[in-house]
Amino acid sequence: MTTTIEPPVGPPLGFPKCQQCTYLRNGPPGLCLACAGRSFEVIASHACPVCSQIMENGECPNWLCTDPDRRIARVRAIAYSSGQLRTTIHRYKYKGKAGWSLVFGRLLVAWLDRNARHEVPDLIIANPTYVGEGGASFGHTERVLDVAATEDVLGEWSFDVADPRALVKVEATPKSAAKGAQGKRTAATELRSTLHLAKPELIEGRRILVYDDVSTTCSQLNTVAGFLLDEGHAEQVEGIVLARAPWRARGRSRQ
Repeated sequence: MTTTIEPPVGPPLGFPKCQQCTYLRNGPPGLCLACAGRSFEVIASHACPVCSQIMENGECPNWLCTDPDRRIARVRAIAYSSGQLRTTIHRYKYKGKAGWSLVFGRLLVAWLDRNARHEVPDLIIANPTYVGEGGASFGHTERVLDVAATEDVLGEWSFDVADPRALVKVEATPKSAAKGAQGKRTAATELRSTLHLAKPELIEGRRILVYDDVSTTCSQLNTVAGFLLDEGHAEQVEGIVLARAPWRARGRSRQ
């Protein structure tokens, strides 16, 4: 007996009503990106080409972009961390709403399909999560990659999803979500000692794209990039984040 799946009808429900939307499981990921983009604060066309931050008088306020020791080539973003997207990511990471990984994974693979075909990375990995004493309750970045790999039905993108993953985090580090810019830089420095290459052969000589859910200063991604370049001998490392925390000329958000 063959089961017939009825196609969705009517318009998508819009973010953040995604989990009640029939297109979530029966529609292409690109439809979700287009739908969510109507409520997201999209990255400005004149954003910083290095870190996707809002520019001020033609200059990026992020210290990293002019640092001569910067290791990450650039960090791109799907949207700015504001409004319902910021609230939903917080619920996903800290309130146990793990089902949002389905939405975020679809957004990631759709963004890749739209924006990364001209320079396809050799491997897409997660900024690793430590799950254990003092760590997160689940691998929130890894789970998004797992979903993205499943949604990539034609297998066009190389996601690091096999166990063990190429890069892992072996112990917890202090949380930096509520810290200012200097605190985030310090936390990023501490991160390096907790990283471990489980599969260095997947990194050496390759162009790596590192996924994270949120970035404020890009310090963590820069640290991960330095580790992959120095210890893994990667050719190049870039970052892609679901949400880039915007710094405003008035009341900048650097949390």
